Amino acid sequence: MKLNSRYAVLAAALAGVGVGTVAAAQNEPSTANPATTAGAPAATGRHWHRAHGSMLLGTMLRATRQLNLTPQQKQSIRTLLTQARNENKSNAAAAPDVTVLGNPGDAGYATAVQNMQTRAASRIQLESALAANIYKNVLTDAQRQALPGVLADMKTQMQQRRANWLQQHPAANAGS
Repeated sequence: MKLNSRYAVLAAALAGVGVGTVAAAQNEPSTANPATTAGAPAATGRHWHRAHGSMLLGTMLRATRQLNLTPQQKQSIRTLLTQARNENKSNAAAAPDVTVLGNPGDAGYATAVQNMQTRAASRIQLESALAANIYKNVLTDAQRQALPGVLADMKTQMQQRRANWLQQHPAANAGS
């Protein structure tokens, strides 16, 4: 019984990821203060998972906050995110039936799982295309060259936060 409720929670979370990812990503760049984010890590003072939605698009958007974007570049990203959000609304409208997804014995379970896989693949395709579009059409050559260093710094910071967290939570470290 507990396993089925986990599937239901997972299904509900996956259903909201597509909309939440684009919506969170759309709001974040417009509220960023260029004076405070130009050289500062994107997640300073916040939990890392709250900065943007998915790892795919969210990583790109967090990195752009450190690339000293011009106001025109920021507006271009906002426009692309708005367009993507509007395209994704139709995909997010059909919420999955958790009573089916939470019950592997249901006759519609296989179809519901397949539908979730299709939606996830569509979301990943949309986000990867959006990230590539930002990379190719919004960033300058200098910003594209700086991006690997920014991403390496973000990775190092994430590893440091993880190590600090594991030091503060030794019981979690025993399960790793």
